[in-house]
Amino acid sequence: MASSHRDAHPYGRSADDVRRRTARVQRTRRLRITQLVVFSALVIAIVVIGAYALTVFREPSAEPGVIAEKTFKPKPGEVQCPPDGAKPASPKDVEVRVFNGTGRDGLAGEVTSQLAERGYTMAEAGNTAKAGAPITLVYGPTGYLAAMSVAAQFGGPESVSLQVDDREGTGVDVLLGDGFHELAEATAATALLGQPVTAPKGCVSP
Repeated sequence: MASSHRDAHPYGRSADDVRRRTARVQRTRRLRITQLVVFSALVIAIVVIGAYALTVFREPSAEPGVIAEKTFKPKPGEVQCPPDGAKPASPKDVEVRVFNGTGRDGLAGEVTSQLAERGYTMAEAGNTAKAGAPITLVYGPTGYLAAMSVAAQFGGPESVSLQVDDREGTGVDVLLGDGFHELAEATAATALLGQPVTAPKGCVSP
C-alpha cells in the first residue's frame, strides 16, 4: 500500500524523522548554551579571585620584607619598667637555672647549690655553648626585678651581661662562661637586694 502524501517528505524523510531530528538539535543547542554559561561563570570567578589576590599581594607593608611581630606582649628587648623605688625581687620569688659554658666539670651544679642556699628556687642545671661573657643573665620582658635579684649574687648589674628574650614569667637563666670565679659574698648580695634598682634604658610602661 502506497504511503500517503501527508507523511511524505520532499527529501525522502518522514515527518516523524524531521520532528525527532529537530528535537535532537534543540537539545544539543540547549546543552551547549548551558555549558557556555557555566564556563563563562567559572572564567569570571577566576578573574575576580585573581584580581583580588593581586591587590592583596601588592598592598605595601609597613616594613617590606619583615614579618610583623605580635603586639600582645613586649618585643624582645622591651623590658617593662619597674615601679619607682622598686627593689630586686625576693629570692624566694625567683626561679633560676644555671648553665655551664666552661670546661670546669660540675660548675653549674655547684652554683645551683649555692643559689639554693640563698633562697632561690632552682631548676635543673645544664650546659651551654652560648656563654659569651663570664656571667650572662637571660630573662623575659617582665623579669627585670628577678634578674636584678640574681645579679646581686654576682656583684650587681655592672658585673653581669644582661640579655632579654621573649620568655613569659620571671624565670632567669644564668650562663657561666670563662672568667667566672665565684658568687659575691652573701652579705654584699643581701645589701644589694635592699637597694632600689635603676630602670633599664628603653624600658616600656607595663
